[in-house]
Amino acid sequence: MMIIVKYPPSHSISLEKIKLAKSGDVIVLLQDGVLYALDEKLITELKNKGIEVKALKDDFVCRGYSEEESFADLIGYDEFIDLTVEKGEKVIG
Repeated sequence: MMIIVKYPPSHSISLEKIKLAKSGDVIVLLQDGVLYALDEKLITELKNKGIEVKALKDDFVCRGYSEEESFADLIGYDEFIDLTVEKGEKVIG
């Protein structure tokens, strides 16, 4: 399953979506959701559970952060599209 998170950590629904993820799932952070990529503890916990966490690089960088500050794997739009096709049967957005 792919879970798309586009709202910032201050938005309660975002964390609820993240809690739905299970091993083998992919969480994609975009728009203001990329702010979760700064949370080392959360990203590490998710990865330790076998959950991939990816953030759109353009959204992350345009908010003034450097690529090195992200604890999530940064991806481009091409990889986002590939993930959507791959996990397309089950997408929560």
